[in-house]
Amino acid sequence: MSILRIQRIEAKAFKAFKHLDFKLDGRNLLAYGANGSGKSSLYWLLYTFLQSGQKQTDEVTKYFDPNRDERLLNVHSDSTDKNQAHITVTLDTEDHTASTRYTISAYQHDTHNVPEIVKGNLASDFVTYRILFNFYRFRNSEAIDLWPVFESEMLPFCYTTSERDLDGLWKSIRYDNSFTPGVPGPAKKRYDAFDVRATRFNMALTQVLESISTEALKFYRQNFSDDDLQEVKFGMVLRSPVSMYDRKQHRFDWPTIGFEVQLGGQKLDRPHTFLNEAKLTQLSLSVRFGATLAHLQDANTKLLVLDDLLISLDMGNRMKVVDIILSETFADHQKIILTHDLGFFNEFRRRIAGHHIGWSFQHFKNPSAQTGSTLIEAKSEIQKAEDYLHGQNLDEAATCLRKAADDSAKRLREWLSKEKLPPGKFFTLTENLREAKNRLLLTIPKQLYEKVLKGTPIDLLQKLVPNSAADIEKEADLEPAERGKINSKRGSLRKLLTDTHWKAMENVRLIDDVLASTERVLNPGAHGGETPLYESEVVIALDLIKRLENCLP
Repeated sequence: MSILRIQRIEAKAFKAFKHLDFKLDGRNLLAYGANGSGKSSLYWLLYTFLQSGQKQTDEVTKYFDPNRDERLLNVHSDSTDKNQAHITVTLDTEDHTASTRYTISAYQHDTHNVPEIVKGNLASDFVTYRILFNFYRFRNSEAIDLWPVFESEMLPFCYTTSERDLDGLWKSIRYDNSFTPGVPGPAKKRYDAFDVRATRFNMALTQVLESISTEALKFYRQNFSDDDLQEVKFGMVLRSPVSMYDRKQHRFDWPTIGFEVQLGGQKLDRPHTFLNEAKLTQLSLSVRFGATLAHLQDANTKLLVLDDLLISLDMGNRMKVVDIILSETFADHQKIILTHDLGFFNEFRRRIAGHHIGWSFQHFKNPSAQTGSTLIEAKSEIQKAEDYLHGQNLDEAATCLRKAADDSAKRLREWLSKEKLPPGKFFTLTENLREAKNRLLLTIPKQLYEKVLKGTPIDLLQKLVPNSAADIEKEADLEPAERGKINSKRGSLRKLLTDTHWKAMENVRLIDDVLASTERVLNPGAHGGETPLYESEVVIALDLIKRLENCLP
């Protein structure tokens, strides 16, 4: 099956966008911006686009019609642009052999019943903090009812073997107008038909909730349960089903869905009053992703779109979720990660590490009445330094390198000491580098470093320990088991010299080089001065800071 990925996103007069033309080129997207900058507009753009595949044309075109209450038009666009409002998404295979543009507007519905779009909608996942918050936003006196959030956020993607369109079945119940006065035909037949649909829906909904709960618990145990002092169990249950039609009151009752949690085998009557927000977020996130895993689809297009998902978690728990997002679980999804937290953006970017080529890093520029929201490339300090260096602006290049060095040195020190630096306490670049160097030297015996490793090239170190067993084969008094043990120990010693200790020593040398560069390039570049900077020195400093960054896991 050929994987289809988003190559280009275009929009006119849609929500925060006046004229958007963004080339994603099949990559994943990590983007940050302040609240109101356009993140949620991109979220809803993609959501609206994928949902349009299985909607009737009027349900889609109403979003672009200036005369409809449901319109999602940019308020600052003029009437001409509003009349031309549209969303256009270009999908293409990874080998760029099947590019197709799809447009939805007030006059166009290219996605209607297109298999790639319909299946892609079912296979994709859209999650915001608001969705998770709705799992536990209830008052202390209230019992949790997840039906409203389930109906809007999960039901459209659920199905069973007997009910392939569970959302459609529910809508045929919810919007049934056959009881309207004046509708022709026997009333009993209409009532009975309703009750049949309600029974079918209740049976299918029960199966769906059971399958989601099973996957959610499995997901939670795999990703969040390590720190639990007591075993946690949880799941969604159909507390009350869709009622049969009340033929006297001319009404029916909607379903309610409970959220049951057990802690150490004891049921929590109101988990939202007992558990903290971080744990509730973990549980609700497990349910949300459990819904995806319970209804995995074979589809050409799969998106994972997250909008400020983790704002209630501390950075440690956020990074657990980042690792999940980057794991094999979502390997087939094109990921769109949106956040207002620059610190989280930077940590996520670091976690991607050597896989940057598959990602686009962007910054939402706050919208204006003239331009609307726009996306601009979010460059790292090292990338900025490279740009300044190419433009012969050496002072600015050095300033960016100083910022990059400060950040890398702090994180290297924390990694080697296995603890975070005290919040609010400032340490200089030199202090962090020297402490990191001292930590590295602790891993190497001093005499070994001074008399063997220091100044010895790696190719000579490899010759210090024989790689051959010829010499011990001549020792007639050694048993075969003893010879094998000596060979094994030699291998360990060789690895220790040429791998563990060698890498530590190289990193010590690197830190010394950065310290020297700090005196000559980074400090004058950061703080000004009369000493001129030279391009060759800045180039060397750039290489050193890149290597320092690569020391980190």
